Amino acid sequence: MTANAPPPSETGPTGHAGGPTAVDRDGVCRIERLRVYPLKGGAGAEVETMTFDEVGPENDRRWMVVRPDGTFITQRQEPRLALIRALPETGGLSLSAPGTGDLSVETPSGANLRVQVWASSVDAAGAGRAADAWLTDLLGYEARLAHLPMTSVRNTNPEFAPGARVSFADGYPALLVTGSSVDELSRRAGRRMEIERFRPNLVVGPARPHAEDRWRQITVGAMAFRGVKPCARCTVTTVDQATGARHPDGEPLRTLARYRNIEGKVFFGLNVVHAGPGTIRLYDPVQVVERGSVPVG
Repeated sequence: MTANAPPPSETGPTGHAGGPTAVDRDGVCRIERLRVYPLKGGAGAEVETMTFDEVGPENDRRWMVVRPDGTFITQRQEPRLALIRALPETGGLSLSAPGTGDLSVETPSGANLRVQVWASSVDAAGAGRAADAWLTDLLGYEARLAHLPMTSVRNTNPEFAPGARVSFADGYPALLVTGSSVDELSRRAGRRMEIERFRPNLVVGPARPHAEDRWRQITVGAMAFRGVKPCARCTVTTVDQATGARHPDGEPLRTLARYRNIEGKVFFGLNVVHAGPGTIRLYDPVQVVERGSVPVG
């Protein structure tokens, strides 16, 4: 971390590697919340059980809104995506949003659509005319719904997680955040910042604020995870996930820039990669196996 990085006492651990944290002192750290986002950029859903397959949590970011040329659309460009509730159902997905009718979409077979997610070009499957028309009417411009078949391979950045696969998530299979990190941010901002703005999959506690910065290896229940990279944050965090509107004064990025600025980027939460398929559950114990510096990239 550069001189702009938060001091160790604010990032979680004490001033030396392996120093005591609230986890060590209390002897208890657990999964407090589990969340999935079936549609990339869409509303999140609370779950009590989370099963991981090869690319990440099941039912997490396997569907995505794209432009006609296959370019992905997220809340960065279209904050109203936050209002789309996508719920997995047998054989497909149900879509709903304020002011429009619900739609059931069958999971398409095969791969007939090339889509772009950041630098990744991925074979996907178009969900069909009805889904495309539903999105186009809702957004007011032409859009398509794409699904990621398990036969398509999208790899994570080999610099940080060689050999791992990922869904339509930005870069890594899952995002972990401690509730105390959100509390600390809220304290500094002088207002409550909803954890939903950060779109985590795993919410863990108790721990010192930003202790997750240095979690290199953890276990959750019987599953093993590796912390590969703190999560660089963008304008999605400024979107109120309940209303689909951006925060007028740029929070929480303004506050994060004051105390979480590392080499010109702001970081919050930890990208993690799972060691293999498995299942975790709400309130599962979380054990920090190894602490140390995690590269920021």
